[in-house]
Amino acid sequence: MQPVQDMPSFRINEIFLSVQGEGLHVGERTVFVRFYGCPLHCVWCDQPEALTHTGVGRFLAMTPAEVRDQVLAFPDTRKVCLTGGEPVVAPRQSLLWLIGELKESGYWISIETSGARVVEELFEPIDFWTVAPKGRSAETFEGDVVEAQAPSLRRHLSLPPERRQLKFVIQTREDLDDAVRLLDELRYEGAVVLQPEHTKGDARRIFAWWPWDRYPEARLIPQTHKMVGMH
Repeated sequence: MQPVQDMPSFRINEIFLSVQGEGLHVGERTVFVRFYGCPLHCVWCDQPEALTHTGVGRFLAMTPAEVRDQVLAFPDTRKVCLTGGEPVVAPRQSLLWLIGELKESGYWISIETSGARVVEELFEPIDFWTVAPKGRSAETFEGDVVEAQAPSLRRHLSLPPERRQLKFVIQTREDLDDAVRLLDELRYEGAVVLQPEHTKGDARRIFAWWPWDRYPEARLIPQTHKMVGMH
């Protein structure tokens, strides 16, 4: 591996301390490293400032060592979440170095990704994966969104079930139908999180629509950090 001073810098939108507001680890005090840039253009993305195409995107160029030091500066937590944007498209060698440094300092590392890009080198060092396929309301893919995503998502199933969750942001009945079709196609076993889209998703309808007889272990979890007014 090349010396850290020669590694590419990251484009970082922000680094902050908050609570995990989504998914199975909701409520846990966590340092978030939000990377800038994403190959998808979901119309309801709740982080437009971390995207290149919105006109409001912003980032700082930070070396891997600078990111590590800023994470370590937050006291009394050993959980970090790599998010975005899309963190897996960050410079790979720099990302592996950062993860290694944080692991040596005792951090438990999670990542939030769309699953549209696969970097298998990251599978082992990252402790927990949130993979968030997109439904039709995201207006991200042309054609059948399920077929577009299934091949890359299937590669994530090599991760042990206890180290991953599929999280579906649901705004419409079509989004829910896409989620079910995808689970069927993957023959998925593991954690499933149903997350109502914060501005237009209806949790009561999602609860009524979901096929609980087929996927009884799914969990309906909103963006709790937004409900309580946290970052």
